[in-house]
Amino acid sequence: MKDKEKTNSTAKVGGGSYGFAESSLSHRMPVAGGTALLSATTTHRDGKRPNSDRTDGALAMNWSRDKKDGGRYEVGGRYYQAEFGSPGPTDNLTPDARQEYQKASLDTKYNGTIGETGTVAATLYGDSISLLDRAQSGLKSTLDDRKAGLKADTIWSREDGGGDLRVGVMSEWDEFDHTLAGGHHRFRNGLNSQYDRRFGDFTPTIGLRGDHTNDFGLNPGLLAGVGWGVLRKWFIKLKGGYTINVPTFEQLYQTSHGSIDQSRGNPDLDEERVWSYDLGVEYTFAKNRLLQLTIFRADTSDLITSERGTDLLYRPINLASAHRQGVEITGKYAWESGLTAETSLTFQDSENKDTGKELPYTPAIKVKETLSYTLAEQKTRLEGTIRYEGSRYSRMENLPAEKLDDYAVVEIKVTQPFMMGTIATDGYLKVDNLLNTAYESHLGYPADGIVATAGLQMKF
Repeated sequence: MKDKEKTNSTAKVGGGSYGFAESSLSHRMPVAGGTALLSATTTHRDGKRPNSDRTDGALAMNWSRDKKDGGRYEVGGRYYQAEFGSPGPTDNLTPDARQEYQKASLDTKYNGTIGETGTVAATLYGDSISLLDRAQSGLKSTLDDRKAGLKADTIWSREDGGGDLRVGVMSEWDEFDHTLAGGHHRFRNGLNSQYDRRFGDFTPTIGLRGDHTNDFGLNPGLLAGVGWGVLRKWFIKLKGGYTINVPTFEQLYQTSHGSIDQSRGNPDLDEERVWSYDLGVEYTFAKNRLLQLTIFRADTSDLITSERGTDLLYRPINLASAHRQGVEITGKYAWESGLTAETSLTFQDSENKDTGKELPYTPAIKVKETLSYTLAEQKTRLEGTIRYEGSRYSRMENLPAEKLDDYAVVEIKVTQPFMMGTIATDGYLKVDNLLNTAYESHLGYPADGIVATAGLQMKF
């Protein structure tokens, strides 16, 4: 007899504007005393601009098994590939540039207990990325990135519930090779710890970490903070920390998500050194009714950003000193009628301390408001979102020609559940940029305008 709690399938098919088509299929079933999930997806889109078409496909497998003692084993594998055009920005068009991207990954996970009060989560993983880049000139280049690693995290809790000690370790090997940048490798090892001590509603925290790489040496980190439950509905969090961000191989040599016609790496980059501070206040009215306010600041030495040269290529560079600070307000309120509102509002400013100018792509204000409602009898789910982003500069020089205008876009989605025979089905319609707003998220890459998609999702 079929076990409906463990065996089920989901299928999805849809289409929309600019030649968009998608399909997916997943199946969950019991295997070898555990549960296996297999899935496959494919999408295609012609795009509005010349050479902006894209075709994606993915396969995934996951198997998990729970032990009687509370432990859990998992094995997962994923494969993704994409073939797409690289149209370039409007001032550096590349109508014949193409890319082929492939990524395969495999991981094994274990979660279990240690003694009476300890837990462990361990992961052994491997990733393989391959990219074939055909430039506008006809030049072909390849990028290969292979990673293998192990990480483990443990939590040791006091028997009285008064504190937790977290200790984690990791080790990773990364082998990178690119036609233009050559071959490089990185061996990274890390150790981190954090202790949370609870004194009633008062919880101080301190954390230390240290990472070592063969190319950038030792990179320490520090975290300290405190959480305080004030009365029943208020919670205050204060934290500060120091961290060092080592440049990635894609920043140093060549990105796997950008054409060589548009971007290159910079092997002379230094590490970022970041001091960060946050003060958060949370007020919970009731279930699904809360308001959060966070004041933040980050001071960064050798901030990694990008610079566009006279050859129209973007390359990462270090800024000697920069800061970003602001206030983020988020809220959620669900009425008994079924209407739910979610709000995210960010006010911020930034500065390159060498020049006094703003950091690229850091708007002074960002807003997102989402309203959702379900019709009780028809079970129709309605959702609408408004997003607003203030003006911002695309480059650190802050020239008027490099300034992107502010914009607001509206998105709507309607989902209607129904039965197709004995199969539970959702029909959906989604419209992005409903008002056909003309805007650019990145300089030289205009948005497509109104984009509509519709389809069916079936569970059986």
